[in-house]
Amino acid sequence: MSRRRVTTAASVVAQAKARAAAAPENVVQLLPEAARLESRTASSVLHSRIDETPDPETAAPRLRVIIPGKKAPEIYDFTRLLVQPELARFLAEGFRHWAASVGFKTRVTKCLKINSGIGTFLASRKREIALASIDDTFWASFIAWLNGPRHRNGEPWAQETRAKTLNAIKNCITALLDHPVHGAVATALMNKSGFPHNSWPGRSRKSVPTAVLSPAERHAMIIAALGEIAVLRERLGERDAVLVTGRALLEDARTEGCAPPYRTEIGVCAARMEEAFPDQLAKRSDLHTLDPALLRAIEYKHGMLPIRRLLYATFRDLVPFVLLIGVKTAFNPDTVLSLTWSRVKTSPDLRTVTFRGVKNRAASLQVSITDEDTSRDLDFPAELGVPFALADLLDMLRQFTERTRAILTDPNHADRLFIGIPAWGSYNVKSYDNKNGLSVDSAWKLSLQKFIEDHGLRSFNLKMLRYSEGEAEWRRTGDLLAVRDRLGHKSIATTRTHYTSDGMRRESQVRVAETQAFYHRWARTEGRIDPRNQPERCRSAATPGFGCLDPFDSPRPGQRKDRLCTAYGECPDCPLAQAWPRDVQAVAYYLALPKAIHEARLGRISPKHWDKKWSPILIAHNLLLDAISPEVRLHAARFQIKLKPVG
Repeated sequence: MSRRRVTTAASVVAQAKARAAAAPENVVQLLPEAARLESRTASSVLHSRIDETPDPETAAPRLRVIIPGKKAPEIYDFTRLLVQPELARFLAEGFRHWAASVGFKTRVTKCLKINSGIGTFLASRKREIALASIDDTFWASFIAWLNGPRHRNGEPWAQETRAKTLNAIKNCITALLDHPVHGAVATALMNKSGFPHNSWPGRSRKSVPTAVLSPAERHAMIIAALGEIAVLRERLGERDAVLVTGRALLEDARTEGCAPPYRTEIGVCAARMEEAFPDQLAKRSDLHTLDPALLRAIEYKHGMLPIRRLLYATFRDLVPFVLLIGVKTAFNPDTVLSLTWSRVKTSPDLRTVTFRGVKNRAASLQVSITDEDTSRDLDFPAELGVPFALADLLDMLRQFTERTRAILTDPNHADRLFIGIPAWGSYNVKSYDNKNGLSVDSAWKLSLQKFIEDHGLRSFNLKMLRYSEGEAEWRRTGDLLAVRDRLGHKSIATTRTHYTSDGMRRESQVRVAETQAFYHRWARTEGRIDPRNQPERCRSAATPGFGCLDPFDSPRPGQRKDRLCTAYGECPDCPLAQAWPRDVQAVAYYLALPKAIHEARLGRISPKHWDKKWSPILIAHNLLLDAISPEVRLHAARFQIKLKPVG
């Protein structure tokens, strides 16, 4: 989805709201000309500026864009562009307007692209360039420069790098299309100067196949996850029993006026922590203040992690739940990790679970409906009440995280499926969260890596899991439209372009090759060998009703190796042929074949040649007919099948 262009005033206001409270020392004023244009809606708020003050040390001219930041201003240097002053100021102003609607990392990357691209190119131009004089010759020269050797080894940049370098200039120009002063120039550059569009067609086409898990690797991952769920189920029951015992012992100690048995009973430690800190994760200092004896027992006897795991769900415990739900839904990684209870629905008959998830760049919710009809294809069942079924899994997850939900640091995460405590270090109780995407949260990445190491699995991530589910659907159906539906794509082009693995591509190529081979054989045999109405197992053979072990290496006379066999009618006497005398449909073809062989005597070939070639084949075929039971023969005779004469 293309980024919606933000107007000048809206950009300024957006910056102001984000930074006004955080960095009042960075308040700066626009230059007089820009102030008259933009300060009507934001005259008293933060905004970026262009700085052309000389370098204080060398007195050399410089050109910078300064954007207020939380702790210090962000400074983007475009001094390299000053070899062409008019164009440099124009691009810097465009960058300033464009930068208001993107994040810090994007601004840094784009600044580097501008300097290394158009900045280096302009340095090679000897005569001054006016904005009004830029035409298709200028852009053609720039494209030729981009296509030239840019690496030290003489190789050009990758096409995607060249496209991004050109796009950096486009961003600066389009950001000024609505500008009162620069708008006319920006419009002319985009529409009348011959600005290049799609100079490298096909650059987005994937050259490296999508990495997926093989069926064996995927199965091993699911088995490992189900195994951990079984252990967690037992632990869930045991921890409740330990806590009940711990609470009772703690109460007995108080009644008797003696010290609680912290060192001998881990449940007593957990019960005391739960009682004293019902709404927060206890820190070491909290435990020292509460009861030094409790802290000593934890540090020198039991350990903090075992006691935390008695009370709460750790991020490591959540991994099998995430993976199994990821297999069922085939959602994007961030969509899986951000699932909420309010968007998980179970049907009234308790046989269907529906997930609705939020996906970046998608206008509508992603939907995955899992019912018992698909359970046999997805390795573990969906309906409620079946051990390890999806509904049962969700019910267990809800119980497992119930106590953890009560001590959340961020209440906004209260509805999330996956919430946990850190196994060490931080005391932040939360769901997965990261400004660059939930799947890059260290809590998830480290926990998944530990899961992989614990079970000796091939390294993978949630993105590979989604792609693997697409390939698994392809193996089940052989239908790219089914893969599209499984992955929730609106366009089949998205599925074909971005979600087809190397295995899927090879299989598609094989199918196309087979179809072409069948078509050529149909043409060469004048339609006698027609695979269109044949079952899958019979299409490779030259005679209807038969199968073939290797149709590209036929031992029949006149056939060539690596060419699809065209020995129509000769399968009964071929050592590679397969026959099914108990199959009614196949037998119907066997009964029709003798007539097609005898009809060849009617003027198609000489009697001598027919007798030499077809008599042995008829003898072999009669042996096959003798193996057919009377009952099967009777049913097969009801089919009126006519085969074309052999040649």
